[in-house]
Amino acid sequence: MTKLFLAVLFLIIGTIIVLNKSNGTPTERRINIVGYLCWVVSAILLLMSVVITVPAGHVKVATLFGKVQDNNYREGLHIVNPLLAFTAFDLRQKTHLETAGIPAEDKLITKMDVSVQYRTVGEMAPDILRNTGTTEALIQVHMIPKLRSILREQGKGVAVSQDFFKEAVQRQLQETLQLGLAEFLAPKGLQIETILIRDVQLPEVIRTAITETKKREQEVLKQQAELERFATEQDQKVKQAESELKAAKLEAQKIKELADAEAYKINVINKTLAQSPNYIELKRVEQWNGVLPVYAGGENIPMIDLRKTGKN
Repeated sequence: MTKLFLAVLFLIIGTIIVLNKSNGTPTERRINIVGYLCWVVSAILLLMSVVITVPAGHVKVATLFGKVQDNNYREGLHIVNPLLAFTAFDLRQKTHLETAGIPAEDKLITKMDVSVQYRTVGEMAPDILRNTGTTEALIQVHMIPKLRSILREQGKGVAVSQDFFKEAVQRQLQETLQLGLAEFLAPKGLQIETILIRDVQLPEVIRTAITETKKREQEVLKQQAELERFATEQDQKVKQAESELKAAKLEAQKIKELADAEAYKINVINKTLAQSPNYIELKRVEQWNGVLPVYAGGENIPMIDLRKTGKN
């Protein structure tokens, strides 16, 4: 509409300038050129107002003086009534992220992040424009309230909040959301493709209790590890003491055996002495260092060292 209005405005201005009587002076001829340029601009704007392009993955819905037209315009180039106004709808896949509080039977509120993947149904774009306005308005008016309502209803069947972490509970919740949203939003122009549960946040009181429980478990594990370490050290000490005791016994056994051997030796010697009177003389000879005494006897009679005499 704006382009059409400008086209008509430039056409009127150009016509006034060109039809104005002139004497043919250079200034007036330049003014006529401006009028012709206004006609050219008017023609370009008029052409632009009757031709529209729709980008890939979109449709456009036309309205004529506020009335929604039933047909829509798919991607590509179209020649249209210049009096029409257009609203574009994106048909590509989108994702809506929603965080909702779900009360379980224990009356505690669990926060859950849910992703809803959807796309706008192009054939129903005129109805969306007529009944809701835009896809964003459709999400705010219909999808979000229905999503939260289903989540609250499903929470009534969960005994305790911790059960929201169970795979079976999450699977059932996804299937119920998928079916409920698809049936509710399909007549309104939204196609639900996938429901994903992204995160589950338990109530603060449960998170605190779980944290305290984990701390106690860690303390118990720490104490068990300390007891195991102490038991290992005591086992090592016992084994060391046993080794030392065994070594002492072996050393005592060795000493005893050596003592028995020495006693046996002395016993043999005694028996030998009793049987051989010359044994003492033999021991004296074995202990003699080979040096002859210079003096011998009680009267200090000098003895001659024969070895020294032989040398002279």
